[in-house]
Amino acid sequence: MINSKHITIGVAYMIIVLAACKQDPTSHLIELDLLSYGMPIVIKAPESPEIKKMDLVFTKDITVQKGDDFNLQIFESEAVSRDVGEIKSRLLAEIKQNPYFFNVLQDDPAGFIYESRVDSNYTNYGFRHVRIQGDKEYIFQQSLRGKFTLEAVETMYAAVQ
Repeated sequence: MINSKHITIGVAYMIIVLAACKQDPTSHLIELDLLSYGMPIVIKAPESPEIKKMDLVFTKDITVQKGDDFNLQIFESEAVSRDVGEIKSRLLAEIKQNPYFFNVLQDDPAGFIYESRVDSNYTNYGFRHVRIQGDKEYIFQQSLRGKFTLEAVETMYAAVQ
């Protein structure tokens, strides 16, 4: 005879098994140190990515790309604020101004993942993540070139945290 104690233990066991099955989205990525490109940042990326660096007047821009699903852009500039939440809020407000913005899917203290829809047939995903290091502000985002699945954006977002 099965009693409520057995059911509770069974449900708890199933929750633990399901949680253990959720794979780390960065498990296939390796650490990538960008210091040799002028940024004292370590992220996770696919092996042997293509890395492009641009030095603009007030900003540095590094793009890390491997295939169609990993195309990450990092902007470095002088920190105008040391408040990561304030910077993230400003970035979120900018994204929400886009006429194709649809929804915030994940909202964290230092970043967010969002969904854009041109119409019911065209959905794209993106993210922003903020890091303050020394007197520098780093903004991580998906490249503006390309269309990304939610899974690809979740991987890139996790790779920069």
